[in-house]
Amino acid sequence: MIWLKSQVECDQRSWGDEKKKLEAEVKNLKAGVLAVEKRLKLKQVEVDEVRAKREAKVKEMAGVINSLQQAVYSEHVKGFEKALRQVEFLYKEVFVIDCRFNVNLDIYDNKMLDVAEISKLKALADEEAANAEDEGTLVTTPPANVGDDNVSNEEVAEEQVEVVDEDGDGREDGE
Repeated sequence: MIWLKSQVECDQRSWGDEKKKLEAEVKNLKAGVLAVEKRLKLKQVEVDEVRAKREAKVKEMAGVINSLQQAVYSEHVKGFEKALRQVEFLYKEVFVIDCRFNVNLDIYDNKMLDVAEISKLKALADEEAANAEDEGTLVTTPPANVGDDNVSNEEVAEEQVEVVDEDGDGREDGE
């Protein structure tokens, strides 16, 4: 029994030593975590600074782009006005102060229209062309079995030709 008591005392001492070691290791780990958190906060500050610089640069570049767009527009207007002065000089009967001379107008389908309206008309024309192509791809074939009404395949084909050639010009529709 004495042996057991001495064994328990020995175990308690070793547990106490191990507990102290573990507490020291936990303390070291906590100190490491705090150091890592401190470095993380510093890195976050750096990231925030870089992000702020980038956003400032983006705003600056947007301003530059806007000013370049304005400069391009201004040069186009100046070029148009120069052309009007040349026309006025070369053709004395043309009055350039006429309201028909407008930078925002262009010719489309033999009409003077606003550029925005021309864009809409072109989009509409493209859409109609796509729809016409879709309708043009629909192909019908005569039935293989004519049925009980004693109509031959030739008669069915003749009826289809008559339907296609309704306008009487000898051509199929769409030619």
